[in-house]
Amino acid sequence: MKRHRFLTFSIDSTRNFFKGSSFPHAEIHKRESQEYLSQKYGPLNFEEKFTRWLSIPKPTLSVVDEHTYLLQDIENAYVSGSLYATLTSACCLGERILNQIILRVKNSYKSTSQYKLIYRKSSINNWELGINTLLKWKIIKSETEKKYKQLLALRTDSVHFQNKEQNLVPMAKNAICLINEIISDLFELKREKKFLIWFEVPGELYLKREAENIPFIEAFYIPCAPLVGFKHIIETTPDLKFRVIDKEIYPNKEISDQEFVKLRNKFIQERNKIR
Repeated sequence: MKRHRFLTFSIDSTRNFFKGSSFPHAEIHKRESQEYLSQKYGPLNFEEKFTRWLSIPKPTLSVVDEHTYLLQDIENAYVSGSLYATLTSACCLGERILNQIILRVKNSYKSTSQYKLIYRKSSINNWELGINTLLKWKIIKSETEKKYKQLLALRTDSVHFQNKEQNLVPMAKNAICLINEIISDLFELKREKKFLIWFEVPGELYLKREAENIPFIEAFYIPCAPLVGFKHIIETTPDLKFRVIDKEIYPNKEISDQEFVKLRNKFIQERNKIR
């Protein structure tokens, strides 16, 4: 009767305030955000820094893993104007994500032809092999494959010596956009991903039952989503973390996602009445 509820995720919606958002008090948030960014990155050439910051297509809501923190380092480098550092680190993170996915899920694909090519490897630096493996395992689609191949081309040009002039401005921007888009394709929590119960319970996001045994979901999404019953409550700890309280003993039976949503909404309504 339980479902996985997302409680650990990265939220970055600040850029929406600057892109025509009708959010209440948006102008106040814009001013406060610009002041914060100026303090963080320094007032010198701030307009250029702010333009670079605003141009990054950061995922709004995504599951948390190592890439979350490394992506922030890349953003800091780009906004500050460290273009070569941005370019090379974005390529490194792309390769790191390839490896993490393959190494975490490979044992679920032992019957595939791709498994024979990678099962002995502790790391994969052959991007073509890694990209093709994720494509064959249906972890990425053709759109993400194209983005990865574009990032590979940038890696080749930036890491391996090229006897030609290179313009780091467009290269760095392209690299940081590509790595953000790849992370969005893989890890962003958004309505288009059909394996989510998308806020059918107001303010709450769950994983559909049918998606629980998908290897990629098990490896990266479920660690951010504890298993809860429809009568659970959430408390905030003194260090501002979430704690699940769920003392109910539920019947040992399966229910549909729709039934879970119905029971959860009814429980919340009844609890609010008591309050």
